[in-house]
Amino acid sequence: MKLAIRRVVLTSGAVISFLFFLLFLVNVLGVVFSRTKGVEWKAEAPVWPLVAIGLSSGFSLFGGFGFRRLFRRVSSLEIYFFLLFIVSLSFDAIKVLNWVFLIQNLTPYLGGLITRVVFFGYFFGLFCLFTSSLYSGEISYQKIGTLLGMIGTICLALSYSMPVDITSLQPTLLYRVGGEEYLFLLRIGLMVLTLLSFARSALISRSREEWSICGAVALLLVGRELIFYKADSPLSLVGFVMLAIGSFYFSRKSYLKHLWI
Repeated sequence: MKLAIRRVVLTSGAVISFLFFLLFLVNVLGVVFSRTKGVEWKAEAPVWPLVAIGLSSGFSLFGGFGFRRLFRRVSSLEIYFFLLFIVSLSFDAIKVLNWVFLIQNLTPYLGGLITRVVFFGYFFGLFCLFTSSLYSGEISYQKIGTLLGMIGTICLALSYSMPVDITSLQPTLLYRVGGEEYLFLLRIGLMVLTLLSFARSALISRSREEWSICGAVALLLVGRELIFYKADSPLSLVGFVMLAIGSFYFSRKSYLKHLWI
C-alpha cells in the first residue's frame, strides 16, 4: 500500500475519532443540560465509566493527530498499525449511548448493538497491535489492504457471534456477553503473542530501542485492559496513565529506531 493511501486511511480514522468524541460530548452535555432544566433522571450518572470513556476517546483523537504528525514521513508498517490501534480507542465513546438509552427507556436491543460495535473496536485494536508486532521483525508482506480486510472480517465475526444479554447492563455501560472465558483466552493469547513477537525482534536485533518498545507495548496492553474492563472503578484512571505512557514511549522509541532507516 502506497504511503499516500496509508495517509488517507489514517486521516479517515482521525475523522472517525473526531466524530465519536463529538458524539460523546454532545450526549453528556445534552443529559447534563436536561438536568439543569429540571428534567428528572431515571438513572444516576455513572461517573467512572464516563471518565474512562472521555479519556480513551479523547486520547484517540488528540493523541492520534499528534502521532500522525510525528510519523508523517515514516513509512514503517509497524507504526501504521500502531496508529490504527490508537484510532480503535475511539470506539469506546459509543458506550455513552447505552446510558442515554437507559435514561430515555429505549429498547435494550439498541444497547446490544452498541455493545457489539464497541467490542468490534476493542478486538480491532488488539489485532492491529499484534500485526504491528509482526512488522517489527522481518516480515515484508505489503498487501495491507488484504490484511486490514482479514482483521476487519475476524473482528466483525467475533463481535457478531457473541451472545449478548440485553437484560443485564453492566456498570461499564456494556451489556453482558456470553462465553467470557473464551474471550478471556483469546485476549490473553493475542497479548502474549504480541509481546513475544516484539521480544523476538529485540533478541534478534539486540537493540535497546526494541526492548524499550516491548516494555511500552506491555504498558499499552495492561492499560487498555484496565480502561476497558475496569471502567467502573478508579483502576480505569490507572489504565489511562499506563496507556498514555506506553503510547508516548512507543512512539518516541519507534521514532528513534526508524530515524536511521
